[in-house]
Amino acid sequence: MKLFFRKKEDRVLATVQDIKAAVRARYGAFAAAGGVEESCCAAQPPAAEVCFAVDHGLYSAAQLAAVPATARNLSRGCGNPLAFAALDAGDTVVDFGCGGGIDVVLAARQVGPTGRVIGIDMTPEMITRAAESVTEAAVGDRVELKVCDMAATGLADASVDVVLSNCVINLSPDKQAVYAEALRILRPGGRLAISDVVLSEPIDPALAAVFAASWVGCMGGAIPETDYLQMVSAAGFTTPTVAARHTLGAGELAAMSCCPGQRYTTPPAPADLAAVAGTVLSIKFTATKPTGPAT
Repeated sequence: MKLFFRKKEDRVLATVQDIKAAVRARYGAFAAAGGVEESCCAAQPPAAEVCFAVDHGLYSAAQLAAVPATARNLSRGCGNPLAFAALDAGDTVVDFGCGGGIDVVLAARQVGPTGRVIGIDMTPEMITRAAESVTEAAVGDRVELKVCDMAATGLADASVDVVLSNCVINLSPDKQAVYAEALRILRPGGRLAISDVVLSEPIDPALAAVFAASWVGCMGGAIPETDYLQMVSAAGFTTPTVAARHTLGAGELAAMSCCPGQRYTTPPAPADLAAVAGTVLSIKFTATKPTGPAT
């Protein structure tokens, strides 16, 4: 499988592994720098247009105040999966693409001392920062952090109660493999709590290729919502239940399309962003691994 990926310098054909390497490199540089001043994520005060408001399914002021600054500064999410994951004390939770650890810390507090939270990220620099966040939050007794691919976690079959992810699976060029891995590690009756970026409808193929050429931004791997949710069902989950949808405003779209920031990802042309205005969504959904044999 070959896909287009555009470096800052030029456009080249790239394999899936090349795309993963580019995502790893740019988010790794972002983590090493400790975050940037531009806000394109959920973990910021809801004052500017580029910050999603709390009523769009994001963090409360109390939650943001309760996590270390490192985790807030590195968050590049599009939702708050803890708001609809319904975690219980004692749960085992895995965060796919944990970044600087904002959801790891919040989940660790919800599952309590009898629970376990595993944060995975393919970027070593992010795991280093997440470890700092976990230590500062004093939840290290119930947290494990791993450098690994979402599609190959190395976790045991049927060992997890909940899989979370916050605006990371859209970056994967092989989303089917990610959801197959989530199904494998979840116990029967285990569930997903996912926030991600999707399209409300297909866009012109030529325009989609332009965004795919800068895959590291959250538009590069975005696919139509219908296709995305069908993919989740095809992996073996129950029909997903959408908890919330939010259409990205112009400022949000411009920021998210060059995540983790303009220092790392070339912004799309204004005309290209204008062409997809109103069609880029943040969705939050749940789905469950069936308790019986697949039919």
